[in-house]
Amino acid sequence: MNESWHGVHDWGALTRAEIAAARDAGALPVLTVGSVEQHSDHLPVDTDTLSAHHVALLAAERCATPHVLVLPPPSFGFSPHHRAWAGTITLSLETFIGIVTDVAESLHRTGFKRLLIVNGHGGNQGPLVSTCTALASRGLEVGYVNYFAPGQKQWLEVLPGALRGVGHACCYETALQLSLRPAPLAEKIAGRIGSLPPRLTPSYAAGNAPDVLRPAGAYWAAIFAAGDVGYVGDPAAATKDAGDALVEQTVAALALFYADFASAQLRVGV
Repeated sequence: MNESWHGVHDWGALTRAEIAAARDAGALPVLTVGSVEQHSDHLPVDTDTLSAHHVALLAAERCATPHVLVLPPPSFGFSPHHRAWAGTITLSLETFIGIVTDVAESLHRTGFKRLLIVNGHGGNQGPLVSTCTALASRGLEVGYVNYFAPGQKQWLEVLPGALRGVGHACCYETALQLSLRPAPLAEKIAGRIGSLPPRLTPSYAAGNAPDVLRPAGAYWAAIFAAGDVGYVGDPAAATKDAGDALVEQTVAALALFYADFASAQLRVGV
């Protein structure tokens, strides 16, 4: 019996025989999705893709059962609301849905029972709800979770700054980048954020107009138009120490969720 896949959670580093052996032992495949888009002037454009993939891998290393295999991430996501800015590369809605669907169908065809998508970009959420609903209705066991969601109650206790949650290029995202990036880049990020004032109004509200949508539970796309500061929240409050603590809480909770997701009794439509 080939057990050389034990201890390896990076799907791309394994052979076909090792992946088949992991599948037969009940491994859970995880697909991370993010984006390549403007994150103001302080964060790299691949922030969402890198954060989701790194956190997913770290959580996989902590999850004893099931064995989690994290697939190579597609770089791009659904980001038309950022396309006014250089650096943003967005897939069409149809292409994004097609990529997720093709991955799910490939796994299903080769014998994997269930797929978890770990998402790192707000703009992907609507497409993922639709895609997962369509796939489950066809009989494929596919669900998604935002990487930061399972541990939010825990990491809120160590989150600095004025925004109590996650926003685009916010304190949470900035602190994670300070923790996850190599030191030279992390130092550059730290040097860029000191003078950034908090931005606590949503990006869809023009000027200083009051937000009448969010209190009513309504939706409007978060348009980061030309000239926008490009972030929401309080990135200047981020520190590497905070990032380390946020990563710890986020990873620990996602690892527990892997086990819950893999063992949950879930219905499909066929």
